Amino acid sequence: MGVSKAFTREDDGAVPEPPARRRGVPVPEPNPVTPDGLAAAKAELAELARRGGDADRARELTEHLATAHVIEVTDREVVGLGATVTVDTDHGERRYRIVGAIEADAKRGWISWQSVLATALWGLRVGDAVDLPRGEHGEIAAIAYA
Repeated sequence: MGVSKAFTREDDGAVPEPPARRRGVPVPEPNPVTPDGLAAAKAELAELARRGGDADRARELTEHLATAHVIEVTDREVVGLGATVTVDTDHGERRYRIVGAIEADAKRGWISWQSVLATALWGLRVGDAVDLPRGEHGEIAAIAYA
């Protein structure tokens, strides 16, 4: 059985342009960052300036730094910005760190404070039950701040 012509693409040999990074996407306000995230963004921007790196990334960092404000932790017993949260689920232990938008890194388990997952965890304490996205249920096992 063949594939319908409607679901195929003729290759004209042209290589498509990769999408531009963050073009037209406004920096969120408020724009909270962790102290580590602010330092890392400043260091990355300085390195880009020193070696003449990616102009789009430099512009993105500059825009974020212009509106960034560091959030200092006041209650280390509650999940908030900068918290590393360990969640015990039926499928095993999950660990996430809630960070500012510029710091998010899915490979490291660092999630933006604006994400659905961070919203589910925000304000919880050790022992609290949590309903995670995709129907997974768990319990907050630990909260740590750097």
